[in-house]
Amino acid sequence: MEKFSELLTNLKSLFVQVTETGFALVAFIVLVYLLLGEASGEYVISVIANLSLVISAFTPQALIAIAIIIGLYYLVQKREKS
Repeated sequence: MEKFSELLTNLKSLFVQVTETGFALVAFIVLVYLLLGEASGEYVISVIANLSLVISAFTPQALIAIAIIIGLYYLVQKREKS
């Protein structure tokens, strides 16, 4: 059971690293777009277009729900550490 727990911990760490790398890549693409504008290339412009579609899909109610979920998550994490 200890090996399984260690495996899950390693897997979770891998997912976190992949997610962080993906966010860094998207942030880099946004930076390239901000610096070069329309001349940044098709791929960069398609990523920016997709980001704008995702952002426009969020309604105020969805943003409030996400904020509440994040707040509750941090509250639970804080209580577990105490």
